[in-house]
Amino acid sequence: MNKFKSKLEVLAAAFLKRAKHPVDYEPDVIEFIQPAKHRKYTPDFRLRKNVYIEVKGKLDLASRQKYLWVKEQNPDVTLYFLFGKADNRLAKNSPTTYAEWAEKHVFEWADARVGIPKHWLLPSERN
Repeated sequence: MNKFKSKLEVLAAAFLKRAKHPVDYEPDVIEFIQPAKHRKYTPDFRLRKNVYIEVKGKLDLASRQKYLWVKEQNPDVTLYFLFGKADNRLAKNSPTTYAEWAEKHVFEWADARVGIPKHWLLPSERN
């Protein structure tokens, strides 16, 4: 028995069966490459040249991907994350917290319930 992902797919299968047409559900995988898109990102707060604080209450997948691309393509930029709750999970069933994600990808982070680390506010030797 096929497992359909929606009621509409169940309805479409029923139409095919009534028409005595084979129900060949999701039989193939078709590959494609998503075209590159030139994007822009506006950080929340600038501390000094090329050093920013990004404030995040929710850290969804699209945002996580964006920050990794920004970091990869702009090695001279430093992003600090101020999370509303650093112990929030990336998703309901994810074992990974916002803080763990940031550490894994070598971003400094802080929890807004504690505040902004003083060393973030100090002038950098290179800037």
